[in-house]
Amino acid sequence: MNEKYQYRLTKLQKTEIAQNLIDILEKDAIIIEQAKRFIGDWIYTGPCEKRKAFFDVWDIVLKNYMPKTRPILFRACNRISKNGKIASFTGRLECARKFNDNKGSLIICDTKEALAFEDTFYKSGDYRHTFYPLVDVLLKAKNSDGWGFSERLLNDYIGEDEYIMRIDLGNMHSFKWAKNNL
Repeated sequence: MNEKYQYRLTKLQKTEIAQNLIDILEKDAIIIEQAKRFIGDWIYTGPCEKRKAFFDVWDIVLKNYMPKTRPILFRACNRISKNGKIASFTGRLECARKFNDNKGSLIICDTKEALAFEDTFYKSGDYRHTFYPLVDVLLKAKNSDGWGFSERLLNDYIGEDEYIMRIDLGNMHSFKWAKNNL
């Protein structure tokens, strides 16, 4: 028997969750139960356990959501993944440093530069360089009634300042961590 966590969604469920995630930030919509479960499962499953259903939902979101802010985002990784892979980024360099203990690579994206012409050359449904500020959803939940998320999830993961984004090395910079022997 397979012991791995199996997260499956129908095409309709993926679309409903993605639209609700977009509407939460664009229209102050109330979170639906499936989206709440999706966020919790995304946060609590490790990178090796994330399945296609997660990435299908994020793909819909990223193609249709244009963020209002333009932070500099960081991703720490043992090795740089292929272009187009959907991954978690952080808005805090300190978080990125802690994620892999100054080893491997650091990817940096200045979203102001990456999104400079997104509205001009692409339309909703075709966006290529956008990101989704998951931290903003968690902050909205915390500032409201918690939306049914546990206090632990909100307190622990808001500090990670998480954003979901596609790796696009043409619009990002990558560096190797150097040991600080001072």
